[in-house]
Amino acid sequence: MIFFTFEFLVFFAFVLIFSWLLKPWSAVWRIFLLGASYYFYSVWDLRLLAALVGLSIFNYLIGRAIFRDTKGEKKFFLILGIICNLEVLAFFKYYDFFRLSLENILGKIGIAPNLPVLELIMAAGISFFLFKAISFLADCYSGKIKEYPALLDLSLYIAFFPQLLSGPIARAQEFLPQLKNGGARNIGQIHYYVTLIMVGLFKKLLIVNYLTVNITDDVFIVPQNHGSIVILLATLAYAVVIYFDLSSYSDMAIGFAGLLGFKTPANFDSPYGSLTIQEFWRKWHITLSSWVRDYIYIPLGGNRLGKLRQGANLVMAMTAMGFWHGSSGHFIFWGFLQGAALSVFSFFPALKNFVLVTRVRRFFSWLATFIFVAFAWIFFRVESVGDGFAMIGQLFSMQRLDESFKLYVLVAIAIGFMFIAFEKKIISGLAWLQEKMPAPVWFMFVSVAVALLFRAGSDTLPSFIYFNF
Repeated sequence: MIFFTFEFLVFFAFVLIFSWLLKPWSAVWRIFLLGASYYFYSVWDLRLLAALVGLSIFNYLIGRAIFRDTKGEKKFFLILGIICNLEVLAFFKYYDFFRLSLENILGKIGIAPNLPVLELIMAAGISFFLFKAISFLADCYSGKIKEYPALLDLSLYIAFFPQLLSGPIARAQEFLPQLKNGGARNIGQIHYYVTLIMVGLFKKLLIVNYLTVNITDDVFIVPQNHGSIVILLATLAYAVVIYFDLSSYSDMAIGFAGLLGFKTPANFDSPYGSLTIQEFWRKWHITLSSWVRDYIYIPLGGNRLGKLRQGANLVMAMTAMGFWHGSSGHFIFWGFLQGAALSVFSFFPALKNFVLVTRVRRFFSWLATFIFVAFAWIFFRVESVGDGFAMIGQLFSMQRLDESFKLYVLVAIAIGFMFIAFEKKIISGLAWLQEKMPAPVWFMFVSVAVALLFRAGSDTLPSFIYFNF
């Protein structure tokens, strides 16, 4: 059950109505939201729901031991909690990778281990609720959690269904206070939240679907069948696809949570307008990149141990982010590229001041940053590092093998970048327009807009990219 389905909208309408009806009874309201979140996740697989419940109880007990430490053992419990959470993540994400690697190594010395092949279903969103759990334990250790939550509240924080599958990754100190006394008493920005949902549907149902089906899948799978122009267009198209895919889920997550009375941190802030790679990572998947900063980069030493160590820490943190996306070499190489670029700016901080002096320098700084990010996405999308370099080589070969492409593809790419450039103004303008409408007209407007978006979308849509992570 995913956001851009009619099934989910029916489910959400039910949750929305009863959530607001039950608010006078705080405990019942929280139990209802937790039950709704568990039902949402159970649709994927009941075994994964069992894992979610078990992990919530485990992290509650470990967090409690850290929070109430009286014997000076909280560091032990923190390490234990992190290791156990990471083991669960590694089991679901990397079991097959390690099984095949071990079989290959042992096979070379004449041993056939015949390790069990487990029919594991990758738990959609497992990374994100484990990220929540780890950040909760770390914040208990650092003292950021001032009041230890009840098991019900912590379970709801980890499993809250609008944020479960792809983020945003809300911190416990942001989410838990919103559960007190039945939470919010009204929907503060209803038109804004509805606009975010409609914008998210537009991005996913129209632009992402069209570009994925009509250019990116085909070109990235068999780039040798295409010439330089089509490969360049596919690279630009994928830059639109991955931004729209990720931000569309965040838009809808913020919108649906907002309608339930919850404030969710922003996850994207015009990242393709960044002038440096540092700025890009402050604006791209903000809650994930800040999680990597706070719980990987800073514990490694951050910028406290000199420039050389800072650069190494950046490379290690971003490479770890790449490995989190997948054990394949192309993800790791993509993360290494990001870390290497960030480390360049850490070694030469004057670069930032240099590029911001004049409009010309600002323009070329923006262009260089965008080109780097777009080309790096190639390694994120392909199946191997070799495929990535082969695609780049094909791009610069200037061959004209098959330059036929639909004009509508070029139009869709242009619409995508135009929307990105004016996204904030479009969202604020649509929200303002809805505020001016009488309630019956507004309801009709939203109903027709959503119906048209679903009508225009394909019957079969690609899942959200981050559901794989």
